[in-house]
Amino acid sequence: MSRIIRTVSLDKQSDELAAKKSNFSYWVRKTLKEEASKVQYYHTNKTLFLDRGLCNPGSTPRCGLCFPYGKPKDQDIKQYNQGIISAEELQHRTKILYEGVIEIIEPPKTEEESLTPPKPERKYLRRLIKYLIEWI
Repeated sequence: MSRIIRTVSLDKQSDELAAKKSNFSYWVRKTLKEEASKVQYYHTNKTLFLDRGLCNPGSTPRCGLCFPYGKPKDQDIKQYNQGIISAEELQHRTKILYEGVIEIIEPPKTEEESLTPPKPERKYLRRLIKYLIEWI
Protein backbone atom coordinates (compact mmCIF):
# COMPACT_ATOMS: atom_id res chain seq x y z
CA MET A 1 0.00 0.00 0.00
CA SER A 2 1.41 3.36 -0.98
CA ARG A 3 1.49 6.11 1.58
CA ILE A 4 -0.42 9.33 1.08
CA ILE A 5 0.34 11.98 3.64
CA ARG A 6 -2.37 14.42 4.72
CA THR A 7 -2.22 17.05 7.39
CA VAL A 8 -4.98 17.61 9.92
CA SER A 9 -5.70 20.73 11.94
CA LEU A 10 -6.54 19.97 15.56
CA ASP A 11 -7.46 22.18 18.45
CA LYS A 12 -5.77 21.72 21.81
CA GLN A 13 -8.31 19.25 23.19
CA SER A 14 -8.29 17.14 20.00
CA ASP A 15 -4.49 17.13 20.01
CA GLU A 16 -4.46 15.76 23.57
CA LEU A 17 -6.89 12.99 22.55
CA ALA A 18 -4.85 12.17 19.45
CA ALA A 19 -1.67 11.93 21.54
CA LYS A 20 -3.28 9.15 23.59
CA LYS A 21 -3.65 6.95 20.49
CA SER A 22 -0.71 4.61 20.03
CA ASN A 23 -1.10 4.64 16.23
CA PHE A 24 -3.10 7.71 15.26
CA SER A 25 -2.86 7.10 11.49
CA TYR A 26 -4.24 3.56 11.85
CA TRP A 27 -7.08 4.85 14.03
CA VAL A 28 -7.99 7.51 11.44
CA ARG A 29 -7.97 4.94 8.61
CA LYS A 30 -10.11 2.52 10.61
CA THR A 31 -12.59 5.21 11.66
CA LEU A 32 -12.97 6.48 8.09
CA LYS A 33 -13.68 2.96 6.85
CA GLU A 34 -16.24 2.38 9.63
CA GLU A 35 -18.00 5.63 8.80
CA ALA A 36 -18.04 4.77 5.09
CA SER A 37 -19.78 1.49 5.92
CA LYS A 38 -22.48 3.39 7.85
CA VAL A 39 -23.20 6.13 5.30
CA GLN A 40 -23.84 5.95 1.56
CA TYR A 41 -23.94 9.04 -0.61
CA TYR A 42 -26.64 7.72 -2.89
CA HIS A 43 -30.27 6.90 -2.13
CA THR A 44 -30.28 3.55 -0.33
CA ASN A 45 -33.90 2.78 -1.25
CA LYS A 46 -34.69 4.36 -4.60
CA THR A 47 -38.33 3.21 -4.76
CA LEU A 48 -39.10 4.54 -1.27
CA PHE A 49 -37.33 7.80 -2.12
CA LEU A 50 -39.38 8.23 -5.31
CA ASP A 51 -42.59 7.36 -3.44
CA ARG A 52 -42.16 9.41 -0.24
CA GLY A 53 -39.34 11.80 -1.14
CA LEU A 54 -37.11 10.43 1.62
CA CYS A 55 -35.14 7.23 2.10
CA ASN A 56 -35.76 4.92 5.05
CA PRO A 57 -34.51 6.88 8.08
CA GLY A 58 -33.68 3.74 10.06
CA SER A 59 -31.74 1.89 7.36
CA THR A 60 -28.10 0.95 7.65
CA PRO A 61 -26.11 2.26 5.85
CA ARG A 62 -27.75 5.65 6.25
CA CYS A 63 -28.53 7.69 3.14
CA GLY A 64 -26.15 10.66 3.30
CA LEU A 65 -28.25 12.60 0.79
CA CYS A 66 -31.52 12.47 2.73
CA PHE A 67 -29.91 12.64 6.19
CA PRO A 68 -26.66 14.59 5.84
CA TYR A 69 -26.50 15.56 9.53
CA GLY A 70 -26.76 12.04 10.96
CA LYS A 71 -29.23 9.32 11.86
CA PRO A 72 -32.51 10.53 13.40
CA LYS A 73 -33.56 9.39 16.88
CA ASP A 74 -35.60 6.20 17.02
CA GLN A 75 -38.54 8.10 18.56
CA ASP A 76 -38.55 10.57 15.63
CA ILE A 77 -38.34 7.70 13.11
CA LYS A 78 -41.35 6.05 14.74
CA GLN A 79 -43.36 9.28 14.63
CA TYR A 80 -42.42 9.77 10.96
CA ASN A 81 -43.46 6.23 10.05
CA GLN A 82 -46.78 6.71 11.87
CA GLY A 83 -47.41 9.95 9.96
CA ILE A 84 -47.31 12.15 13.05
CA ILE A 85 -44.47 14.31 11.74
CA SER A 86 -43.55 15.23 8.16
CA ALA A 87 -40.32 14.52 6.32
CA GLU A 88 -39.26 18.16 6.69
CA GLU A 89 -39.88 18.02 10.45
CA LEU A 90 -37.86 14.79 10.72
CA GLN A 91 -34.91 16.38 8.92
CA HIS A 92 -35.22 19.54 11.03
CA ARG A 93 -35.19 17.55 14.29
CA THR A 94 -32.18 15.59 13.07
CA LYS A 95 -30.35 18.79 12.21
CA ILE A 96 -31.05 20.19 15.68
CA LEU A 97 -29.93 16.91 17.27
CA TYR A 98 -26.50 17.08 15.63
CA GLU A 99 -26.12 20.84 15.76
CA GLY A 100 -22.85 21.73 17.43
CA VAL A 101 -21.29 18.33 16.74
CA ILE A 102 -19.75 19.73 13.58
CA GLU A 103 -19.41 23.45 13.79
CA ILE A 104 -20.82 25.20 10.74
CA ILE A 105 -19.04 28.46 10.19
CA GLU A 106 -20.90 30.96 8.08
CA PRO A 107 -18.87 33.67 6.40
CA PRO A 108 -19.51 37.14 7.78
CA LYS A 109 -22.08 39.08 5.85
CA THR A 110 -20.63 42.05 4.05
CA GLU A 111 -22.36 44.62 1.97
CA GLU A 112 -22.16 43.68 -1.64
CA GLU A 113 -20.31 46.24 -3.68
CA SER A 114 -22.07 47.47 -6.75
CA LEU A 115 -20.48 46.46 -10.02
CA THR A 116 -21.32 49.81 -11.58
CA PRO A 117 -19.13 52.69 -10.43
CA PRO A 118 -20.85 55.53 -8.63
CA LYS A 119 -21.91 58.49 -10.72
CA PRO A 120 -19.39 61.31 -10.49
CA GLU A 121 -20.61 64.55 -9.11
CA ARG A 122 -21.27 67.13 -11.75
CA LYS A 123 -20.51 70.17 -9.65
CA TYR A 124 -17.44 71.07 -11.71
CA LEU A 125 -19.41 70.88 -14.94
CA ARG A 126 -22.13 73.07 -13.49
CA ARG A 127 -19.59 75.60 -12.28
CA LEU A 128 -17.93 75.67 -15.71
CA ILE A 129 -21.24 76.25 -17.47
CA LYS A 130 -22.17 79.00 -15.01
CA TYR A 131 -18.78 80.65 -15.49
CA LEU A 132 -19.09 80.51 -19.28
CA ILE A 133 -22.59 82.04 -19.18
CA GLU A 134 -21.38 84.87 -16.95
CA TRP A 135 -18.34 85.46 -19.14
CA ILE A 136 -20.44 85.80 -22.28
